[in-house]
Amino acid sequence: MNNSSSRTLEIKVLSAEDLRIGGRSVKKNAFAIVKVDPWNYHGTKVDPLGGSYPKWDEILEIILPVGATSLTLEVQCKTSSGDRLIGTGNLPLSDIIEDYTPEHYLRFLSYILKDTKGKRNGIINLSVRVKMPKQVRSSLGKPKVPDYAACSSNAVLKVAGYKSSLAQMIEIPIGERKFEGAVIGVPVWPPNHD
Repeated sequence: MNNSSSRTLEIKVLSAEDLRIGGRSVKKNAFAIVKVDPWNYHGTKVDPLGGSYPKWDEILEIILPVGATSLTLEVQCKTSSGDRLIGTGNLPLSDIIEDYTPEHYLRFLSYILKDTKGKRNGIINLSVRVKMPKQVRSSLGKPKVPDYAACSSNAVLKVAGYKSSLAQMIEIPIGERKFEGAVIGVPVWPPNHD
């Protein structure tokens, strides 16, 4: 992770499974919270019907401060006596930004939740990606790649439904056939380029 600037994470809190309070299944009103620290957090709405298998499908945006190494995931339940903690989990940022795929790729992750005694108490499911800066996102539709830097002067970059795409698609004419597929790579520039 480049520690010189902060990043924005787009976290879609999908659902949870097998939630319990005091050994009994949760009946209703579960919600999730994603925390960087006690002052930097965001939460989902309450699921009034999901019981011990709530579904949220809610996107939360978290700004990561420089030096952050993990996020805390909490699932709580609204009761007549106040909010009650069901379980917590830890999302190491190395699961998102320190592997070999581009940061903006969507990752589907599941984490075990533990109750206040440290015992397993359900699972939380989410998808996460580092949000791309606007200038990068806006250039994906019609990139201006100089002829000398492209594989072919006829190369066309197609973004296949960016929001749901896990990879950028590139179409390159090769003779009479066209190659189409996910491309991960680094551009190679000529040494004497201005």
